[in-house]
Amino acid sequence: MNLSRKWLDEFVTVTADDRTFAEEMTLSGSKVEVTEVQGEEITNVVVGKVLSIKRHENSDHMWVCQIDCGDGEPTQIVTGAQNVKEGDLVPVAKHKSTLPGGVKIEKGKLRGEKSNGMLCSVKELNVTTHDFPYAIEDGILILSDDPELAGTLTPGQDIKPILGADDSI
Repeated sequence: MNLSRKWLDEFVTVTADDRTFAEEMTLSGSKVEVTEVQGEEITNVVVGKVLSIKRHENSDHMWVCQIDCGDGEPTQIVTGAQNVKEGDLVPVAKHKSTLPGGVKIEKGKLRGEKSNGMLCSVKELNVTTHDFPYAIEDGILILSDDPELAGTLTPGQDIKPILGADDSI
């Protein structure tokens, strides 16, 4: 049986960390074989607001975006996604972030323009259009398109709770 710590917290308060909790459960006769921290592979990924977007001078399909990631100053990110527009709230993998599958994101240059991270799609975040039905399968996940999330997101907010990847099983 799988047990969600978030679900359990709805009924009782457990202050023990995951390891201690698993050991105590095993000692009580409920053997814990494995624990999993959902979203463990996702680090340094936040909600970003697209402040501006302009065509890349050296590409016919790329865009140079200025993104508010809650850091005080805009972050420049180059993307090839065609579904992003000014004002959108999007997942941003910042410099030195990690994504599911061990993917590491570093700053670099794309056709001569600095890019300090990456805008993320559902696939890159290991979620599906079943989780976000309004999302485009091969485009950036536009969080502001979700009527349930509209008005609740702020730039710099950790993406894991939004994805439902902030639980231990």
